[in-house]
Amino acid sequence: MTRSAKLKQSLLIGALTSSFGVFVSKLIGLLYYSPLSSFAGEANMSFYSIAYTYYDLLLKISSAGLPFAIASMVARYYAREDYKTVLLVKKLGTSLVMTLSFVVALVFVIFISPIAKQSMGGAAALPSDVENLKIVFYILVIAVIFVPFLSAMRGYYQGLKRLDLYASSQVLEQFVRVFCILFFGFLLVKVFSMDGIYAIYAAMAAAAIGAIVAIIFFIKETRDDDKHVRELAEKCENESALKKDILIEMLSLGIPYIVISFLGSASALVNTTFFMSTAASAGIDGEFAKLSLGILQANCNKLSSIPQVLTLGFSSGLVPYLTESFEKQDIRKLSKQISQIIDTVMFILVPVIFIFIFFAKDIYFIMYGNRNLDLGADLFRVSNLVAFTDTFAPILSSIMITLRMRKETIGILGLSFLAKFLSFFPLVTLFGPYGMIYSTIICSIVAIVLYLIVMVKHFDLNLKTNLRRFGKIAISSLIMIVPGAAVRILANYLGFEYSSRIIDIGVMGVCGIVMILVYYLVTVYFKLPQVIFEIPRPSIKNLLRKFRS
Repeated sequence: MTRSAKLKQSLLIGALTSSFGVFVSKLIGLLYYSPLSSFAGEANMSFYSIAYTYYDLLLKISSAGLPFAIASMVARYYAREDYKTVLLVKKLGTSLVMTLSFVVALVFVIFISPIAKQSMGGAAALPSDVENLKIVFYILVIAVIFVPFLSAMRGYYQGLKRLDLYASSQVLEQFVRVFCILFFGFLLVKVFSMDGIYAIYAAMAAAAIGAIVAIIFFIKETRDDDKHVRELAEKCENESALKKDILIEMLSLGIPYIVISFLGSASALVNTTFFMSTAASAGIDGEFAKLSLGILQANCNKLSSIPQVLTLGFSSGLVPYLTESFEKQDIRKLSKQISQIIDTVMFILVPVIFIFIFFAKDIYFIMYGNRNLDLGADLFRVSNLVAFTDTFAPILSSIMITLRMRKETIGILGLSFLAKFLSFFPLVTLFGPYGMIYSTIICSIVAIVLYLIVMVKHFDLNLKTNLRRFGKIAISSLIMIVPGAAVRILANYLGFEYSSRIIDIGVMGVCGIVMILVYYLVTVYFKLPQVIFEIPRPSIKNLLRKFRS
């Protein structure tokens, strides 16, 4: 594909390209989770889930929204053919991210001890658990220094619409990370017979190694692109914008994103920080609470993150295209793009959620075996409702931010966080670990409803059309489940009931093929692919050609 062709990708294809890269990286990520759980032990997986909640939050603060700001500004100045400013944005943006990541890492190190103690249950925490978590935190600090810089590089090429590089770097980063987790986890625990916690240490260190390899990949693969932009800049007669103005613009985009990132991560942060202590106050057994937290935030979240690739994919893919439409004040095109994003996400997300809910026990068994199967399957089944709301809400949030509605976004996220915080403690007291899930659903629903209300007001969205298509998608998904459930019932009748992973994979494979075919036929009957993907003749061949293009 030529450079000009890459820069002319449609919003949908660009977003799906990003989603595909995230999907492949998540798929690779699934490969390590069962072995890691085996190396470390399920009890130690709670350390991993707690650490990654803070890791995710620290990355967002370290980046300060600058990758998003870089992508948005590069897209805008490139569209204006102001190539000198494009280079200036890259230089200042990456410098700011590197500086901020060091500062955030240093501050976190200072507060590691009290955070570790509170996360493990406060006064009820075992000293050994606190020490283990502190070591995990110290290791993740290394990744906090390198990963934001990688994000800044991705933001720059995202702004140039090089979403193929964006996706490729994600796959490479995840591949290296998973290889390191499996290799060092096996070496430390199985070969040298060290405690399972060392597998968690290796898993955290692998994040930094993956980022370093991806950075080297970017440096190598983008030489021609950098040379091309520099040549355009040399031919550009206009002077670049002033550094002061670029810094102000970048920070005006980035600083609100810190608040937005914190509020967006607040749900997981509340779960991680307060669940153990709230469970203890409610009289829930400490070991059961620790096990449930590990299963929910590690095992279940890993599986539920598969549909959530749409969040990262569309969030990254929509920025340059919506920015371009917004710059031209083409409200009709913006409305159409937003509607297309909503329809596409629902078309892909809803059937996946239906499958995950109805076949939760099969999926959990295939990934994690019979260990705590009933508890894990129940938690996973309910958590898929969160997978739906937590996929849709951040996409709407990204649209709002891209369209310069940051104050509204902060206000909405603030209200949704308040709903989470107020509902968390009574729901955990009443329903135990399920209360975490219910309070998160409430939080996301509040955000989704308010986002849609604001968008209808500002961009003249016709949500009635989207709701009708959503209804058809839900009906198609429900019909799709029927033959799959029949295959599962037949397998149970013949005695193939959670006794062998290989057999269950075969059963689910047959179910999957049947369900996908049924979903395709029913949605074609409802003319959904024809309208959403603009395919006049919706054969499987044409659908594949549309995605492949």
